[in-house]
Amino acid sequence: MNARKSSRPRRLLLVVLTAALGVGLGVVAQRLLTDSEAATSASATEPITTPVEYGTLTSDLRLNGRLSFGEPEPLPVAQGMITALPEVGQGVGHGEPLFAVDGSPVVLFTGEAPFWRDLSTATSCTRERPCADVAQLQRNLIDLSFLDTAEPSGRFDDSTRLAVRAWQRELGVEVTGRFAANSVVLAQAAPVRIASVSARLGDTGVSPATIGATAMHGSVLLTEAQARDLVPGTAVTVALRDGTEVPGVLAAVDGGGEPLPDGQGTTPATATVDIADQEALAGAAGSSVRITVGPQGPGEEETATLIVPATAILATVDGGYAVEVWDGEAFRRVDVEIGLVADARVQILGGALSAGDLVVLSR
Repeated sequence: MNARKSSRPRRLLLVVLTAALGVGLGVVAQRLLTDSEAATSASATEPITTPVEYGTLTSDLRLNGRLSFGEPEPLPVAQGMITALPEVGQGVGHGEPLFAVDGSPVVLFTGEAPFWRDLSTATSCTRERPCADVAQLQRNLIDLSFLDTAEPSGRFDDSTRLAVRAWQRELGVEVTGRFAANSVVLAQAAPVRIASVSARLGDTGVSPATIGATAMHGSVLLTEAQARDLVPGTAVTVALRDGTEVPGVLAAVDGGGEPLPDGQGTTPATATVDIADQEALAGAAGSSVRITVGPQGPGEEETATLIVPATAILATVDGGYAVEVWDGEAFRRVDVEIGLVADARVQILGGALSAGDLVVLSR
């Protein structure tokens, strides 16, 4: 490495490298590079440089994440006077009451499309043209053991009427054999957790509460390169704020890039971590965690890449990353795509760099 320092002053920007450079680097001095700086030629002195290496990074990937129950969703507006409400944090299972309207319970069912009409034997459905909403009702009655058949038929037949009557009898409501659409609320999965209560007893025309998942999970921001490398199903270790470590699994990886609703930019790359030991997470909702990911697939540790010191990475004004290369006479900027970071060194996954090129650390 060239040990001569330039006497020319250069503005340094001190930043914290988070998930964008792989968590764990701490605070480093990093330069904010402009096009005019990149084009500057050397005068009488030379910068401090180091050659680009070709090798492997063998440390695990460490990421910052946050625990949450996910984004809560509001329940539909109550069709009448609210006469019973759940408690915040309460779990509600499939077929159990969420709240009550006009003295009658409103029950949790599962499904995709809300029921838009009442259903009975008068509902026009045939073998040739089965009704999706009837099939959804039948699926719930089957799962709750009120309808004894293997698969929904999509026709509101007499067996469905009897199943509805048995369900109503167990709920303690008027037994009619007719299904009222406003007697249930749909969620994609059960059970659910009451995230907040947004109404009071006696209210009308309001949503009574918000619901969310019953299990906490970890959410992580990723770089595009990390999103490409991470594989759902990979085992991870989650370190809680008290130092406790619990096992987890990468449940989903989203590469992002979708336009935001306001048209300003795109969605970031993210990952979701499922954690089986929910008891260990008691009281930790909203807290930060450290997530350690092991080797990313077979042979990753044997895959050689270009490597530069983290202090050589520049934050460009357009939000990307670059390095400066010194050829002995002038500087040139090289835009790069970064990968894993370990021991203050960074993988270079893309860019016009070669092993042995001199990257600038200071000038």
